[in-house]
Amino acid sequence: MSLNVGTDSAALESPARLSWNPLRCSGTDLPINLTILVKALAIVLLITNHARILPDPWLPFVPGIDLLPPVLFQKTLQVALVVGSLAIVFNRRVRLSALIVGSTMLLAVVSSKEYYGNNRTFCGLMFFLAGLYQPGGPPFLRWQLALTYFGAGLNKALDPDWQSGVFFENWAAHVLRNPAYLAADSVLPPLALGKIMGWGTSLTELGSVPLLLVPRLQFWGNLANILFQSGLLFFTGSTFSLFFYGMTAASLSFVTWPQAPIRVLYDPASQLALRARRLLEGWDFDQLFRWTQDTAYQAAPDGRDIGDPSAVQLRVGDKIYRGFQALRMIILFNPVTYLVLAGAVAGAGYLPAPDITRRLIVGLSLVILLPPLAWMADTILGQGRRSVSQLAPTMAAK
Repeated sequence: MSLNVGTDSAALESPARLSWNPLRCSGTDLPINLTILVKALAIVLLITNHARILPDPWLPFVPGIDLLPPVLFQKTLQVALVVGSLAIVFNRRVRLSALIVGSTMLLAVVSSKEYYGNNRTFCGLMFFLAGLYQPGGPPFLRWQLALTYFGAGLNKALDPDWQSGVFFENWAAHVLRNPAYLAADSVLPPLALGKIMGWGTSLTELGSVPLLLVPRLQFWGNLANILFQSGLLFFTGSTFSLFFYGMTAASLSFVTWPQAPIRVLYDPASQLALRARRLLEGWDFDQLFRWTQDTAYQAAPDGRDIGDPSAVQLRVGDKIYRGFQALRMIILFNPVTYLVLAGAVAGAGYLPAPDITRRLIVGLSLVILLPPLAWMADTILGQGRRSVSQLAPTMAAK
């Protein structure tokens, strides 16, 4: 089975393989892609200490909630969020824990207009809908991502301030004071750049909707989602609270993980291949890969040095990856990649220059792991004979 988008998730793993290892994602009562999704988001909630901002009832959307004891209400939400998130991280009743965390966040949203935000609502829905997953059931997570883009794009397209460029101009030039925007804006007619960016944002969001809903186009929808959210982070340096994490993690709902073991052939005479095996096997907590020596594969057919990374081959279904592409796909197939990226971006908030650090983490990840940037990197290195874009999964922060 290959890693792809637009298909149902693989069958659930056997509960007998359940592990307390927080870096392991197989063996839970959710498929591996959804386990990565909720675990990455749970790690973000814990690292950012999101529980501290959960509210007591204040101007609730649902009448009567404000009659509950405020301190007890708030502490109950905080305990439920932390315990549920820890349960997900340590692989304890992941489906039920996802429902608890999602319900907690959604209850917090309806109980306080001060706490309400699209990013928190969306993140809560990611947990809740993942907990509702049933093999062969409706793809609620995919629909929610498409619905979010439709609502966001339509709202901007109908807003006079977005149409005229006033909103984007004020936000980028006066609030963010983005130097690239200010430089470009200074040589263009008034509000011209604001109009271009405003309409470009709206059309990108609306254009992503059919890409996410049509199975044959879902790879491109996922790619658009990742690049768009990364572009927002580059432009602002911000994750918009939980929005960047939730939107990028949602792309995992489109991905089917291959069943272990995935065979990796390597040249035992290649020092690079041996070092890659030691490094990558050490992080293979789900034991997805089986590294096998191929003594007949001593050098590439065109006579390149045996130290060349083409001494590594990865076979997934009917597809074969070699060299840098094989190493990249091993990293992309490993759930740890997404947990580490999500934790790193969230942890950057505690550093002296969080916006710069986030841009560096996301930028390097895009260049190394995501097509088409990764394909261009291969081409520059002389290894770009075949693109990985048809199989590369999306990145998580997340």
